[in-house]
Amino acid sequence: MKSNILWIFFFLICMGVGFLHGVLPQGISRSYFSTPRKISVLTTDEVLFPMNLRQELEEELHVRFSVTVTRDWESMLANVVASPSADLIFLPSYWANTLAHQNLLANVAGIQGELLRRVSTDFVKSRNPETFTFLPIYWMKTGIDTPLDETFLDYLKNKKETFLFLLADEDLLLKHFQTWKEQGLLEQINSKRILTLQLDQLSKTSDEGAVETPLNRDFRGGTHPFLSALLIWGAAIPANSTQKELALEILEVLTNVEHQEKGLLGTPFNSTFSTVTGKEIPLHRRADFIRDLELKDTLILETKDQEAPLKLKNDFNFIL
Repeated sequence: MKSNILWIFFFLICMGVGFLHGVLPQGISRSYFSTPRKISVLTTDEVLFPMNLRQELEEELHVRFSVTVTRDWESMLANVVASPSADLIFLPSYWANTLAHQNLLANVAGIQGELLRRVSTDFVKSRNPETFTFLPIYWMKTGIDTPLDETFLDYLKNKKETFLFLLADEDLLLKHFQTWKEQGLLEQINSKRILTLQLDQLSKTSDEGAVETPLNRDFRGGTHPFLSALLIWGAAIPANSTQKELALEILEVLTNVEHQEKGLLGTPFNSTFSTVTGKEIPLHRRADFIRDLELKDTLILETKDQEAPLKLKNDFNFIL
């Protein structure tokens, strides 16, 4: 018994000596003794920065995320203009464009433009790192999948079909309604019961009605003009963030090939990165597939319409 106590005492002394010399005993991590770095994150959709991904990054980078999910533009804007602001945001490209026009975003090109070089040229307007304030991560071309493979016009005429499921994006909804009004289809649209889907619900089948859904190689969805939309999501760093270097470090890890190829198929999105080319990634989920798509008569949102909810309510009696 006495010998066991002596061995324990000797072990503790050795540990103390090791600590004094800056050496940790084998199997004990330095991060065990340090406080995780904290970072504030805003995201417009849970699927853009899901819990399992956060936990992986927290362990890998020894950080702790404080995450707020909001689709409220005013709340997002308030958190970006605050000083200090949120540190990292995940959002649609057209939201980021509006923030960038107000000089509210920092450069996200990365060290020596590394992050910029990962993005396919199809998704970057300028290769100038100084103007790179939005990092595209995912893209999706939508279409409306109709029951029985009808065209959209046939679906509208079919009185037996009553449901129309649309993506719960106020700007895209407004574009749809405005376009249908111009095309004289508003009365037929209003005869349907319109419900909305979040991004993580886009795998919904069309058994209950027509569904706005990601376009893939096997889906054609008719030829009705302005029925499809091209949507892009990604990341930005507010100019008022006090954690810009940490935010870039997180984006560096998040956008590497290993993370992207591991997580991409768990989302409804396609990759914007030219580096994501693994065998498990189908061709139509890769960045360069966009070149094979017909983008004529496609809805593309450039900037945020800050009055979209009000216009939907007043002009089309639609409340999201």
